[in-house]
Amino acid sequence: MKYEMINKRFTETVAEWMAKGYHINTASMGGSQGEVAHLDLTNGKDIIRILLDNFREWDEFTNHEGLELIVGRVTDQVAPDSSVTWGNTIWNNRLEALSSERFYKIGRAKRNGEQWYGTKEEAEASDRLNLQRYKAKAHNQTKRTPMPEEAKAVVLPFLHRQPKCKNLKLSRVASVEKVVSTGYDGTTRRYYEVKTLGGKTFKIG
Repeated sequence: MKYEMINKRFTETVAEWMAKGYHINTASMGGSQGEVAHLDLTNGKDIIRILLDNFREWDEFTNHEGLELIVGRVTDQVAPDSSVTWGNTIWNNRLEALSSERFYKIGRAKRNGEQWYGTKEEAEASDRLNLQRYKAKAHNQTKRTPMPEEAKAVVLPFLHRQPKCKNLKLSRVASVEKVVSTGYDGTTRRYYEVKTLGGKTFKIG
């Protein structure tokens, strides 16, 4: 999902609580503890904070991060509907969690670099796909080694046997390279690649 959907979920959550009779508690909303966003609501008795914050999950096999939408009841001594802003600090780590929803980072759009989010299951599936791609890339490597000038004369008889190359001169042989290519399945192929000044490429081996 795009970040736009997280904005909508934040808005929906605020609307749900306002439908329960809560209204915005402005005086407690100053300052930041590094979160993305927060909004405080009160029913005149309790204050709840709707909080969007970053999270990270670490374990032996995975490292996930993303955004978490938390609804928490305020446990700090902050009076609802008060005009006093000084000392009305609500500490996010002291909230009594009522609900939470996590949006996991699962990649970026290639065109504009926009971050995409999803469920934990989608993040784990993305991890598996990235691992498969990494393994495939690791097993799909090609190493090229330029051969000395003498190699051009060695391959010239081979070139003369190729279609429309019977009269090819040595001076038209551009390069000879030794190629070692490892495929996705781990098998290795070794051959020589010959290029001519006419733009043709031939493989030997």
